[in-house]
Amino acid sequence: MTENRSGKKFVILPAGSGAAYEGLRSLWSEVFGDPPEYIDAFYENFGDEIAGYTVADESGEICSALTCYLCGEYKSRPVYVSYAVCTREDMRGQGLGAMLTSFVRDEVTSSGGISVVSPAEPSLISYYAELGYEPHFFSVERAVLSPDYDFEDYDDYDEFDLDIEGAGDSEPFRPEIDLQPLTAEKYNIYREAFLSGRPHIEPNRAMLSLMEAESMDGKSLFSVNRGDAVCIVSEADPARVVMAELILNPVLQELSMDIDSEIASMIAKHFDAAEAVFSTPGGGGCQGMVYGLPHEGEEVYEYSSDDRPDPEEEFTLFTGEPYYGFPIP
Repeated sequence: MTENRSGKKFVILPAGSGAAYEGLRSLWSEVFGDPPEYIDAFYENFGDEIAGYTVADESGEICSALTCYLCGEYKSRPVYVSYAVCTREDMRGQGLGAMLTSFVRDEVTSSGGISVVSPAEPSLISYYAELGYEPHFFSVERAVLSPDYDFEDYDDYDEFDLDIEGAGDSEPFRPEIDLQPLTAEKYNIYREAFLSGRPHIEPNRAMLSLMEAESMDGKSLFSVNRGDAVCIVSEADPARVVMAELILNPVLQELSMDIDSEIASMIAKHFDAAEAVFSTPGGGGCQGMVYGLPHEGEEVYEYSSDDRPDPEEEFTLFTGEPYYGFPIP
């Protein structure tokens, strides 16, 4: 039995099965909108490498819940992700989510693991920082237009009348992109090769299965042009194609800083979409925060409020930062 900041008594219980798991699943579904079947499949995917935790009041009613799963290794240490942290609407603002997150954090680190949270929005960075988590894994999310995009459909389009001799006789060079479907295992072979030299989480088999399942139709892990890049396509429609991850072959990265945008643009064309939205390794925003990572002998990026004059803006860091990956909707 423990107390929240208002002095009310609550108990933290594992949600392995039975009523506790049913309560966790119901709350997860209510807060995030995922159907119970999805949650069951999520747990089944990780098997013994996943655990649920709940906060119950004195009457036994579940007020808050959290799911923790092993996603892989980072610097030879197991990495556990605290995910789907949710609190009943009438119980919010009482510190229950923080209580549960801190409890699981301490359980993970006491056994030698690293605890990771992934802020869904920049405002949550300060929330998790108060619980001892530090920004550590970074990625960039960008959007680019397809080369076939009709700018006359764009609200801010201004037509330019350029009088260039012969301009009307030429067509822009628009090479076709070649996407080859990959199994999760083959995708990871490319992924590990492309991320070699950059600190990153190495996924376990269950995490690879989840990455594949979360792709479009469960089979949209691709190699681009047989080795230029790899990507995970989450969704595609006439408006946009969304790539949860786009990782460029480092040889190409050295040739041009914009080549990933060019590839993303051609992937949009491939799917007949107006634009491509993609996430890629880099210092554009905090994708993962860690607790329990020793600092001895490591170069740690220290940040302060001075680095972010506008707290609403995403801070930018140099591109050598460690990469998390595995974004899940």
